[in-house]
Amino acid sequence: MTETVLVLGGAGYIGTALVARLLRDTKFNVRVLDDLMYGGDSLLPYFNFKERFSFIRGDIRKVDPTGLLRGVDYVVNVAALVGEPICKKFPVEATQINLDANIRMAEASERAGVKQFVFSSTCSNYGLSKSDELIDEAGELQPISLYAETKVQSEQKLLHDFKKMKVTVLRFATAYGLASRVRFDLLLHEFIRDAWKKKKIVVYGAESWRPMVHVDDIARGIITVLGNNKDGAEVYNVGSNNQNFRKIELANIVAKRLGAEIESLPTIKDPRNYKVSFDKISKKFGYNTLFDPVIATDQIAGALETGVIDDRILFESVNVKQEG
Repeated sequence: MTETVLVLGGAGYIGTALVARLLRDTKFNVRVLDDLMYGGDSLLPYFNFKERFSFIRGDIRKVDPTGLLRGVDYVVNVAALVGEPICKKFPVEATQINLDANIRMAEASERAGVKQFVFSSTCSNYGLSKSDELIDEAGELQPISLYAETKVQSEQKLLHDFKKMKVTVLRFATAYGLASRVRFDLLLHEFIRDAWKKKKIVVYGAESWRPMVHVDDIARGIITVLGNNKDGAEVYNVGSNNQNFRKIELANIVAKRLGAEIESLPTIKDPRNYKVSFDKISKKFGYNTLFDPVIATDQIAGALETGVIDDRILFESVNVKQEG
C-alpha cells in the first residue's frame, strides 16, 4: 500500500517546493494542510495528481488532528511564522504556531501511530560563534531571537519526550531560490530586491557568516530522511559546507549580476554569525546540494527582467499581506 505524507504548511515557500518534489520524485500520497494566508495559487498544479494529492484548509492551531492524521504514515511540519521580524511583531502567535501547535501535532501524530515526525528547524539556533570553525549538530545552541527560541524549545521537547514515534529535526541553512510561493524577505533575496529597485545594496555586518541552501535542496533534504531515520530521534543540519558565505560575498554576487553598488554598515540588530558543518547528512545519506547562490541569483534576476516576478511578489512580506 502506498504510504502517505502529511505536509503541514504545504502552501508556503518550503512547503510548495517539498510537495512538488514528493509528487514528482516519490510514490508517496501527499496530504497538505494550510490556512491559505496568501491564497492557494501555489498549489494549483498539484491537483492534477488527483490520485495522490489532497488538500485540507485549516489552521494548525485549531484543526482537529484526528481526521487529519487518519491514514498518515509521515508528518512534515514546515508551518511557522518565519524570521525574527514577524515573530517580534506577533509574539503570541509565533509561540502558538511555532511551538505549541507543533508539539500538539506531534503528540497527536504519536497517538495516531505515525511512523516519523519531521520538524523544520533552523541553523539560526546556533546564533553566535567567535571562531571560524564549523558548528555541527552537537554545537551549542544560542538562540538570540524569539523565532530561534521557539525552534529550540520545540527541538528539546521533540527529541526527549517522544518514545513511540521517530522524530527527525532538520536545521536548515538560510534559504534562497525560486519556488511556487517565493519570498523576498530572505537575505539573498533582499539583496536582489534592493539591487533591482534601488541599484544599491546595504549590508549590515558584512563579515558575518551565514550558511545558505536552496529551497529545492531543502525539499530534497526532507525527502532524504523520510523513512530513513532508523536511529530514533536525530538532528541533521541541511545545506553544504561550501555554501558558508560572508554576507559581503553574497552581496557581491548580486551586485555583479544586477549592476548595483554596495554600502557596508556595522550591524546593530542582528549579531548572528555562524558557520555550519553539513557532514552528518552527507556522510549518512550521501546527500548533496544541486544549487548555489550564483545560479539562483541569475534565475531570479532573469525572472525580474522578463516580468515574471512583479512588484506584488517582490514586496509581499512573509506571513503578512501588504495593505492596499
